[in-house]
Amino acid sequence: MDLADLFDSINAWFQSEGVRHFLLWAKLISFSISFVLIITIVILLRRSQSTWWISERFDSFKKVKLPERMEKEWQKVNSRLEKGDEANLKLAIIEADNMLDEVLKRMGLEGKDMGERLEKMTKQQLGFLDEVWSAHRLRNLIVHQSDVVISKEQAEEAIGSFEKALKELEVI
Repeated sequence: MDLADLFDSINAWFQSEGVRHFLLWAKLISFSISFVLIITIVILLRRSQSTWWISERFDSFKKVKLPERMEKEWQKVNSRLEKGDEANLKLAIIEADNMLDEVLKRMGLEGKDMGERLEKMTKQQLGFLDEVWSAHRLRNLIVHQSDVVISKEQAEEAIGSFEKALKELEVI
């Protein structure tokens, strides 16, 4: 018996009436079972109110919505920036940094300060990470060196970096 004869006999067996009826019933039963299982999965997901395709955590941190209080604080940062005097510019940078730090804490990033939390982030998590680092360094200069002088352009750039980060994280 050569390979062609073997193939023909296997083909003839699958074409036989008994096997065709068996395969038809096997298909119907497997489709029915699959349908029932899919319906059961949908019902169980709805009952548990879980949405497995929407993760609560995105790369180890939660998405957070800013409360109304923080929306008002962001408006306060912008109004300080508009005033333009050096004291308000410095306060605007410090407040914006604090807001982002609070959001990062709520997202579950660990660390004793903002710098440690930023170190744990990647550019995939926050595309403006380098800009935020620059803004945070400016904030550190303001806090640790009282005689530092900043321009309105530096302040606008820093506030813009914090704003981009907060928007990217979908909190404002």
